[in-house]
Amino acid sequence: MTSPVHCEIAVIGAGVVGVATARWLRRQGYDVLLLERDGIAAGASYGNAGTLAPYGVMPIAQPALLGAIPSLLFSRESPFVINWARLPRLMPWLVRFLNECRTSRCALNTQALSRILQHTYSGYAPLLQETPQADLHLRHKGCLYAYGTTNGFAAAQAAIELRRSLGIAQEILDADQLGQLEPALAGKALAGILFPESSHMDDPKAFIEALAAPLIADGALRTAHITRVQRQPDGLRLLDAAGTHYHAQRVVLCGGAWSAGLARQLGDHIPLDTERGYHIEFDLPEPLLERPCCPVESAFYMTPMAGRLRVAGTVELGSIKDPANTQRFDYLERHVRRVMGLSQPVARRWLGFRPSLPDSLPVIGPSPNEPRMIYAFGHQHLGLTLAGATGQLVADCIAGKAPDWLQDFSVQRF
Repeated sequence: MTSPVHCEIAVIGAGVVGVATARWLRRQGYDVLLLERDGIAAGASYGNAGTLAPYGVMPIAQPALLGAIPSLLFSRESPFVINWARLPRLMPWLVRFLNECRTSRCALNTQALSRILQHTYSGYAPLLQETPQADLHLRHKGCLYAYGTTNGFAAAQAAIELRRSLGIAQEILDADQLGQLEPALAGKALAGILFPESSHMDDPKAFIEALAAPLIADGALRTAHITRVQRQPDGLRLLDAAGTHYHAQRVVLCGGAWSAGLARQLGDHIPLDTERGYHIEFDLPEPLLERPCCPVESAFYMTPMAGRLRVAGTVELGSIKDPANTQRFDYLERHVRRVMGLSQPVARRWLGFRPSLPDSLPVIGPSPNEPRMIYAFGHQHLGLTLAGATGQLVADCIAGKAPDWLQDFSVQRF
């Protein structure tokens, strides 16, 4: 057996949360190894809508969803589908999800998201100052919600008022104002909401690779598929599928949708499941949009990126092992062609796995069974948005300076 590789802190997973966490720990002077089986931003961090969404305080589980479940589950035009063959395995997660739809639970989850989202930009700021090449990929033009029906805009009023009560910047637009802001949407929506403090990336993968550049330059990135975690008197031992052993005084688990298995080895049974996320891309010589736009009734984002338009969205509950559902790609293509009048062929299709918890809150903080293991996963749709804030919170946990409100994100809430 070869000698183990030693470090102070091992970070498992090189998605955006893992990269930002490793960067924050490196800033604090720790000897950090970033362990990743596939590559930088190889999963959901690659395929998202590329948006920083500090306005995203509304959890997926909401009271209004309860009445809409029949149409959501059985309509061909639904942005939310379930692989019914997986229902027995999904049922425990769904029961917890429905419990989180209660008004009282939704209010608590909204408050928790509001607290952490306030740190969206401050969490990234020192990292971007040190890697200005990453900052070059950010575009600060806001994000636009577009409503195509009177009923759709009427249904949004409660969320508008809630965001207003939380101090979130939003500008209500009529049809003319929306068309002036995004000429490609002129005449296609009757109202909109601009979130002026939102930003987007012209290439999420390039952004994360630039963010990870100091780690790569220092040799801190290692290819490793961690399959086992074992307690040792002086730290934690990680076993790689290829036979390499790593020994760390502390471990931070940022493994996204694959995190629950390692947590279970420490006795933590976390109700993490997978939202299968889809996107399609169109290669365009000139951008059609200036900023991410969401046709709300169809529940997807259209994000202008370098040389292309990315269309990302829909939710499918199933299994990591299931093949891509071609109907999800068809849904996105059909609706974006209707909205934007695109004639170009689809250039690329992608399926990825969002790590999702029933209350829409990530798990951040130490394992109650093994305090040397810190969890940082389950960000669902907000991984890109909250990566910097999460990295800072993990660093604060290790330094014993975590804010009291971080208890909202503890694994002990389950």
